[in-house]
Amino acid sequence: MAKIDVSKIEGYAEMSAEDKLKALEAFDIPDPDYSGYVDKKLFDKTASELAGKKKELRDKLSEDEAAKLKEKEERDELEEKYNKLLRESAVSKNKAKLVALGYEESLADETAEAMADGNLEKVFANQKKHLASFEKRIRAEALKDTPKPTPDGDGKTMTLEKLRKMSPEDRLKFSQEHAEEYKELYTGGKE
Repeated sequence: MAKIDVSKIEGYAEMSAEDKLKALEAFDIPDPDYSGYVDKKLFDKTASELAGKKKELRDKLSEDEAAKLKEKEERDELEEKYNKLLRESAVSKNKAKLVALGYEESLADETAEAMADGNLEKVFANQKKHLASFEKRIRAEALKDTPKPTPDGDGKTMTLEKLRKMSPEDRLKFSQEHAEEYKELYTGGKE
């Protein structure tokens, strides 16, 4: 409730109680100026509409955020698949090159994986294994091409003259044990 400003009533302080009462009853309070204010009904209606719009916007933001999150998840999944394909492609190319260099299949797989992962220690260890294996193969091929020692142990190959000097039993035995060499000596490689 509004209070009355008694300073606006002349001589109020010197009046008696009955005069004060009469003066207060006669005092006319001017209506307040509400020109700068909004009507309560209009304010309540606007506030209600604003709250509804805020809720709607919040729901929409949630939908947008959910859509953005879903889009990010899909993008991450695609990126993961892309990186996996790049790695598989690199492994495949490296394996093909390693096999062409003479690597065994399993060692080429292992080395190509290590190359794709950037594991140089494994690459160098596998290179060492490959070189050891390659050296064994070269030695085996060299031994395969080395002529066999002669049966008499002198390190020389059999000649037709030596064969003719042998006894018939020894010649028969030699022809059975070394059929190709025997044939070579008598035909000279011609048939």
